Amino acid sequence: MIFGASSAVRLVCIWVAWGVTLVLPASSWAHARLVRSEPANQAVLASPPKMIRLWFNEILDRGFHSVEVFEAAQLEEKKRNNLVVGPVEVNPADRTELRVKLPVLGVGKYVVEYRVLSRDGHTAPGRLTFEIRTP
Repeated sequence: MIFGASSAVRLVCIWVAWGVTLVLPASSWAHARLVRSEPANQAVLASPPKMIRLWFNEILDRGFHSVEVFEAAQLEEKKRNNLVVGPVEVNPADRTELRVKLPVLGVGKYVVEYRVLSRDGHTAPGRLTFEIRTP
């Protein structure tokens, strides 16, 4: 079978596109992913944290992020009591870190739900839990 010039060009374009997808890092298409948190997921604490700190694998822009902290018993409820005090902040010294302040929390189990805007324009949600026990 003999290919015409346009078929050969198409074939070269397909091979180049395929090669580019193998060469580019997968992170260029990935959403922001949580890499670390304080408190850590499923942590059992002797004293309540004063803030929640979340670190991601990419730089976060200001705005369009949300963090809710609520008692685990409210997980299935439509209306939850968000315990966060003040705005969600991107740390200006480390723009991979998102943080929120908390009031003094009592003994119990808590859920942290977050949603961040990735650099690719997609939102990335997540959830972690922690528990406060009496020392």
